[in-house]
Amino acid sequence: MKFQVSAIALGCAALISGCGGGGSSTSGGMAQSISFPFPGGPNIGIPPNVSTVKLMATASGGGDVTYTSNTPDNCTVNGNTLTLVKAGECSVTANQAGGNGYAPASERQLFVIPKNPQKLVFRNPGSMPLDSTPVTLTATSDIPNHPVTFSSSTPNACTVSGNTMTKVGNGICTITATQPGDDVYAAITSVKNIPIGTATSPELTFLSGYKDTSHTNENGAIGGSGSTSENGWWCNGDCTTTVAADGSSFTFDFTSKLSKAPDGRWIGGSFDMFALAAGLDKLVTGADTTVGTHIDAQAAIKFNFAQNPEWFSTSDHKVNVKLTLGHYVSVPDSDPTKPAKDCNVTLQGSFTPTSAAATDYSVNLKTFTVVDACGLTGLDPWNEMQDYPISKVDFVADSPNVSVMLPGTTATVRTRGTLTGPITFQ
Repeated sequence: MKFQVSAIALGCAALISGCGGGGSSTSGGMAQSISFPFPGGPNIGIPPNVSTVKLMATASGGGDVTYTSNTPDNCTVNGNTLTLVKAGECSVTANQAGGNGYAPASERQLFVIPKNPQKLVFRNPGSMPLDSTPVTLTATSDIPNHPVTFSSSTPNACTVSGNTMTKVGNGICTITATQPGDDVYAAITSVKNIPIGTATSPELTFLSGYKDTSHTNENGAIGGSGSTSENGWWCNGDCTTTVAADGSSFTFDFTSKLSKAPDGRWIGGSFDMFALAAGLDKLVTGADTTVGTHIDAQAAIKFNFAQNPEWFSTSDHKVNVKLTLGHYVSVPDSDPTKPAKDCNVTLQGSFTPTSAAATDYSVNLKTFTVVDACGLTGLDPWNEMQDYPISKVDFVADSPNVSVMLPGTTATVRTRGTLTGPITFQ
C-alpha cells in the first residue's frame, strides 16, 4: 500500500489563501514534489541478522531529504538507513525542509514487513485398513525447535491425540498439521486426506489414450526399445510402434531375427515400452522435472496390458513397471575427465501377466523399490513419490522372449506388449 500526499495539497493546507498561478506562495515559496520509491520487500531479519533498506527519496527542489519513522516499534531510521525491527506495518515519511525559493514538502510510504516463510514436510501415510492399530503422525518444519501439532476435522473417520491417530470408521480421514509461527516466521499448515477402510483416494490420470504413434492424448511422448545379442544390442529396424485407429491402445513390437534358431545357447536381450507425462517429450536435464503425476494417498498404478503368446509361454514373462521421478541428480562420471551424467531417481514394481490377452492389472505403489538412486543414499520410495512427480512410466520385460519362435519360422522370436485404455493412479 502506498500513500502519497502531493506538495500542492500540503501547500494548500498550510495557507489561508489558495495555491496556483505559477506554483508559488507568499509564505512558503514554490511548491515542490518528493519522489520516494517504494522501500518495501525484504522479510524481517532472522536473528542475529537484521534487515535494512536504503531510502532513496529525492526532492524536485534539489534539497536534502530527511526521514522519520512513524512506526518506531516496527521500523527505525538512522540517516537514510531503514531498519526492520519486527513484522507488521512500517510507515516512513520523507521530508524536505524547503528553502532556496521552495516550500517544504513531504511524502509518506506505508508497507508491510513480512515474516519469513517456513517449509512444513507432512507426507500422506497412504490408505490404511480399518483396525485398532494406532498411527504415528510425522511432520517437520525446516526451522529448528518449531514443533508441529495435528488435528482431525473428520472425527467419524479418525481422531488425533498428540501425534497419534486413531482409526474410527470407514471414510476419508482429514488431518491438518500446523506450525503456528512466531515473530520471525509465518504460520503454515498442511492438510492430508487419508483413506481408511473401504474409502479410496481420488483417481489420477497419467494418460487417457494415444493420439498417434509418438504421443499420448496429453502430448506426452511414447515409444520403446528392444535388443538382442544377435542384432548388435539395438532395434536395428526390428521395432515397430502402432496405435489403434481410435487411440485406445499402444503396441510396441520387437521381432528379432536370430542368426540361427534357438538351441539352448545363451542369447541376451531387452524390451522396454514407455510413456511420458503430459506435455513431456523428454525429461528435463540439469534440473528437476516438475511435470507429472503427484501422488498423495493413491495406493496403486492401474493399467491394461497384453503380451504376445510366445512371450507369455516362456518360463519368465514377468513385467517390471518403472516409475521415473522428477528428482534429478548430476552424477559424476567414474572417469574424472568426462562430464557428469544426468540421472533421475527411478522406482520399480512388477507383475506377472495372467493371460496373453488384454487384462487389467493393479500394482501396489508401496511394493515399489528404488532401482536407481543416482548415487543418493537412504531414499524411501514412498517419500520420493510424495515429494516428486512421476514423469515417466516404463513397462520392461524382466526377460524378453528369445527362445519361443514365431509359428512357421526357424529363427525369429517376438516380444510384444500392448497397453489399452488409460494409465491411472488410485
